[in-house]
Amino acid sequence: MATVRFYGDLQRYGRQFKLDVLTAGEALHALLLQVPGLRQHIKNDFYRVRIAGKDISQNNLKIGMSSLLKKGDVIHIVPRSMGAKSAVGIFQAIAGAILVVVGIYSENPQLIATGAGLMLGGVISMLTKMPQTKIDGNTTSKNTYFSNLDNVLGQGRPIPVCYGEMMVGSQVLSQGLETS
Repeated sequence: MATVRFYGDLQRYGRQFKLDVLTAGEALHALLLQVPGLRQHIKNDFYRVRIAGKDISQNNLKIGMSSLLKKGDVIHIVPRSMGAKSAVGIFQAIAGAILVVVGIYSENPQLIATGAGLMLGGVISMLTKMPQTKIDGNTTSKNTYFSNLDNVLGQGRPIPVCYGEMMVGSQVLSQGLETS
């Protein structure tokens, strides 16, 4: 009998599972088959795995997942913190540091402030995960950024082009605003 514990965003699938399995690989396989959506969720992120008090790394993953578990062993699966994986952030931080150094030597406070802003922006962009946009077949997604203007064509969706005489509905591409 082993216990699998989920942490972070995996807790939406459950916090703790008690399974009668021999290996951690068998436990994970059982959960991936039985919990809807878990396989796709785990496939898209990186996790730290700890089995029976020992961290499992890339080097010993195969051995750790196939070694026999003792009664009462706990398998912890914890999301790993990671940045956006953008090389722009590191270059931005380096450029900011260079500007700060040049600003200090030239005694230019504007250059120092600009460099500090670039460094901070670079570090933030490295730590922030890029949001995933969902593109589905729904072309009637509304844009609600500006009050309730009617924009029924979602961003990035194809615009239908008709040739000849057609009797179809329209897609609003742009709407003007007038203030009095």
